[in-house]
Amino acid sequence: MSFDPHKPLYNAVSRYAESGPARFHMPGHKGALEPFDVTELTGTDNLSCPRGAIAELEALCAEAFRARDSIISVNGSTACNIAMLLALGQNKRVLTARNCHRSVVNGLALAGHTAYLITPDENGMLSPEDVSEALDKTPCDAVIMTSPTYRGYVCDVKGIAKAAHSHGALLLVDCAHGAHFAFSDSLPEPPTEADMWCVSCHKTLNALNQSAVLNIGFCCDIDKESVRRAMFTVHTTSPSYPLMLSIENAINHAEGWGGHCERIEGIIRRLNAIPSVHAEPPRGVYDRDITRLNISVEGMTGCAVEEALVQRNVHPEMSDMRLVTLITSPNDRDEWYDMLYAALEEIVVKARNAASCEESLAPVGIKKGFSPAACPVRDAVFGPKRAAPLEESVGLVCAEAAGVYPPGSAILFPGEAITREAVGLFTQELAASGGDTSFGLYDGKVMVRREEGGEA
Repeated sequence: MSFDPHKPLYNAVSRYAESGPARFHMPGHKGALEPFDVTELTGTDNLSCPRGAIAELEALCAEAFRARDSIISVNGSTACNIAMLLALGQNKRVLTARNCHRSVVNGLALAGHTAYLITPDENGMLSPEDVSEALDKTPCDAVIMTSPTYRGYVCDVKGIAKAAHSHGALLLVDCAHGAHFAFSDSLPEPPTEADMWCVSCHKTLNALNQSAVLNIGFCCDIDKESVRRAMFTVHTTSPSYPLMLSIENAINHAEGWGGHCERIEGIIRRLNAIPSVHAEPPRGVYDRDITRLNISVEGMTGCAVEEALVQRNVHPEMSDMRLVTLITSPNDRDEWYDMLYAALEEIVVKARNAASCEESLAPVGIKKGFSPAACPVRDAVFGPKRAAPLEESVGLVCAEAAGVYPPGSAILFPGEAITREAVGLFTQELAASGGDTSFGLYDGKVMVRREEGGEA
């Protein structure tokens, strides 16, 4: 077998699998389902304390993602987000963008951090000025934010990093949807100015679901092994070798993004030529991932457009009241775009004959600004709680993250007093989605903090 220095884990696992071994070890299928599905053996290394092939793969990941160090995760960016927050220590003050993924909420609770919530604009954008103003009001140990958003909108991470660092705060970035940024100049820059950032290789690269990488920036003063220890408080101790091999495959076969960006530019022009169809980014977005298609059809909610597309065997990633979102990659087949185009032409014809619903498309927002939570996230999540009907929860303190997935952002944030605006937004999104994809909602009820002596 020839040795490929760019595939250290493949070399190690294939050497074992092809040796005709007597497999008296996990997993129980003994290679029958997948010969490369092995465990920690002599020669295959150990993800919790890598010294061989996995360590070499992590070094290759760091080079690919332009980081000082990288740590592999087979528990997705969920584990990475939690690990970044645990690596800070305990009981820190964290400026938290409230459009964060729910895994961030869990990380805050587990670490006992106090969250100071900052609300991005309607496109999920935070500016350096927003962050600097919030840190002027309340000094924090770290800032955690999402960029890109699920829709592919990108913040000025470089400017935000400068603002955070000037206030003595670390910057943590959930870049789960930006794993491909490092592989083409036609895409936004990866957030290399951050202290730590995670990428989900499976979202856009040639990797299996749950494949992710936690990257540590050159500016970060936390060492790699401290971050790894934080990771393995929540990460499986039986990592999947097929998943790790798929990360290796992803960074070795990440070509084609420049040509794909050119292809999508043509697709956008073609889509915008359909009357009533819009595929352009909104104003106020600092940068965007052109490969993330966000489509609206006049007179229809995004959820209605998604339903109509699925009926025509075109399956988007997500939708909401305004847009339907499609994740694209160089692996897409050209005929899929023909199917998309034909489906939208049919949908537009039907939309013209339907009553306009433009008034219902007006976004119901949560007031932009900065606010402390009513109580620590940990106290809300792990303290006494009770279920309250959503419509009767205004003014109560939220005890469990609740929202719609995707995108997985918490509309109701633990430790925060529930506002009428938040309930309105949640109700609207639930109605548009049919309520099938909500989290933190149980038979129309949400979990709220129960005061001592209060109702059980």
